[in-house]
Amino acid sequence: MKKEAKSTKAIPAKDKKFIENEMNRIKEQAEKSDDVFVLYHKYKELNNGFDISFWGGTKHYTTYEDYLKKASTLEGSILAQPPNLPKGYKFSKARIEGPTKGKFIDEVRAEGKKSGKPIYVKKIDWKEAATIRLEYTNGKDTLVISKYTLDSEGSKKKGFFEDDFPANVYPKYVFWHTDKFEYSISTTTDMPKEQKIEILKAAVKK
Repeated sequence: MKKEAKSTKAIPAKDKKFIENEMNRIKEQAEKSDDVFVLYHKYKELNNGFDISFWGGTKHYTTYEDYLKKASTLEGSILAQPPNLPKGYKFSKARIEGPTKGKFIDEVRAEGKKSGKPIYVKKIDWKEAATIRLEYTNGKDTLVISKYTLDSEGSKKKGFFEDDFPANVYPKYVFWHTDKFEYSISTTTDMPKEQKIEILKAAVKK
């Protein structure tokens, strides 16, 4: 800790001020838009030892209409409200997240180093969500439908399968792995696997 404090103290005051101003600027922009900003930190000791961080790209929605307005602009598959939801379940909330992995990370790192700036910021133009989550409730129980981008390990398993949690652990999941994505449905109450699969299939719009 003493070594880190000494290293931080050695950073020029003008660079610290530059970083502070840039962070405030990006935070304000991220709050007003759906943009994803990737930041390269010259002084990674000021960023918990990491040279890359992100701002923005995660949006929360309290109405299905607002969620769908954004989701309908995205490329690739999205999640839509399935017509075969169990009786009594209504939309609760939704979330869309932009990408945090890809070759653009290496590009930002290289550009950041070349710039020599204390902090380098680049806006990423993303068109396909990394994560989508829809949540429904009947006032007591919860049903969640999600989409995630698979990594190389996760993509080895294909098709529909249930979680391997102990029988008493809830929520219970059914997963659907395709070549690129993992879709899942979870419930906090008992529901047959076949019913979960039908709901999940009805929710995925390609």
